[in-house]
Amino acid sequence: MWKRNKFLYFIKIVQTLTEIVGICYNKFGFAIRYENTGLWKRMFAMRKRFGVKKNILICLMTGILAGGMGGHSYAAEVVDTQILEGSTKYAAEAAVSGIAQIPVSQNVSCTVEKNGTVTYKAVLNGGMPVSDDGMLHLFALAPYEYELSADTEIIASNVWEGLETMPEFTFPVNFRQENTRLYSKFAIGIKSGGVLQMITEPTYITNPEALAWNTLMRYPRTKKSTQGEEFNNVFLDGTYGPEIGWVFKTLQVLNTGDCEALTHPMSRADARKLDTSRIKKPMYYMFNASDEEGVRALVANMEYYVANSKGGENWIIGNEVNTRTWNYMAWTDWDTYIREYTQAFRVMYNAIMSTNANARVYVCIDQIWDRNLTPSSKDYYQYMDGKDFLEKFNTLIRQSGNINWGLAQHPYTNPMGYVGAQKGGGICRRSRIRAGCHVSESVSDDGFYAEAGNARHGRECKAYHSQRDWSFQCAGKRNPGGSDVCVVCGGGGQSAD
Repeated sequence: MWKRNKFLYFIKIVQTLTEIVGICYNKFGFAIRYENTGLWKRMFAMRKRFGVKKNILICLMTGILAGGMGGHSYAAEVVDTQILEGSTKYAAEAAVSGIAQIPVSQNVSCTVEKNGTVTYKAVLNGGMPVSDDGMLHLFALAPYEYELSADTEIIASNVWEGLETMPEFTFPVNFRQENTRLYSKFAIGIKSGGVLQMITEPTYITNPEALAWNTLMRYPRTKKSTQGEEFNNVFLDGTYGPEIGWVFKTLQVLNTGDCEALTHPMSRADARKLDTSRIKKPMYYMFNASDEEGVRALVANMEYYVANSKGGENWIIGNEVNTRTWNYMAWTDWDTYIREYTQAFRVMYNAIMSTNANARVYVCIDQIWDRNLTPSSKDYYQYMDGKDFLEKFNTLIRQSGNINWGLAQHPYTNPMGYVGAQKGGGICRRSRIRAGCHVSESVSDDGFYAEAGNARHGRECKAYHSQRDWSFQCAGKRNPGGSDVCVVCGGGGQSAD
């Protein structure tokens, strides 16, 4: 009986909709707007070409309305939507497995004191489920881990009756020990319904400088100094080089790919052979923070070089890392690429800052600022513009505990060697970049100047390009053969000096 009545109700609804559409058809023609307006035009053409009767056409239109009510019918290509690791990934898995989604809190603080005591605080979101054992557990995850498992280490537990919304944990950092936690991230989890569920976002210690034991005094450069003479590359190849001289203030850390432990698995020879978007000649390679061996290798190298640098105060992690030529990893997608770089950056940041509290750590991008490439472009698989890269990088940094990272940008012409700059063609005279930074260009007789200045600190650095070479010049003094890196400012509002 119920099935028969349900069918009659449905017929009645369709009849009513048909009458409404018929009135609109007769009165307004095809003035009714639907999200996919091209569909109406095609139906009108069908009626005209094939002689479809008005009543049949009205029924078809009714079906469209009935099927489209309450939802969007259009489709759009999603290009590089940021994947927020951790809570979003867990929520998706929970939805598939039928587990109730838990609101994961990002209101977390994780800091360390000089004596090595870590304090972890969180403000929990509402709607927490009941804990099976009445406990809140603090878990330690490796940089490459984004979900809890039965093997995830529990480092502390508190009794929880479901009323406490601001839990706090303390534990030792085990600084410079085999079981150090300086490079771990921490999250609160509970066991509910027999399943481990994460209720706070995994967060790193955000003030590793509190542990520093080899802090050096910073020596800001004057406007008449030359950065090129104070710059040097540090090539990580699995061997440990000599002490870095006092004169070198800015050091760019590069992975030559010669050491397997330091090199990301997707950057090694076997992965390069299977790369679907090959790079003809990679210059340097993605650092490896994707497994325990890689993390330990990065930590050992950075702690060694920072401790054995007499004057190193600016550390640049990689070169033009928004392009795969200079920071090679076999193609997956940009979100994965940036996540892997961010993991390595965080590990190296903590190693540097826990050694020299006055150091500054920079991410390096090229001169291509805002291109918004799509997968239909072959260049899409070669590089991401600097603006989009930094936004994704910064999202991941903030999500896992915000730090004062800096930005080193190469203010070259685009494309490189663009001779039109000599005539002033296509030059952007002044373009705001980020947090008080700007780039202004001027033209010389035999080349191109790009001046990157920090309005807040009043520092300046000029990069010089000619048809013969690249070099730096500051305050009118040219430095042939100098560095091709100009440190400007970045996420923490820092300048090079």
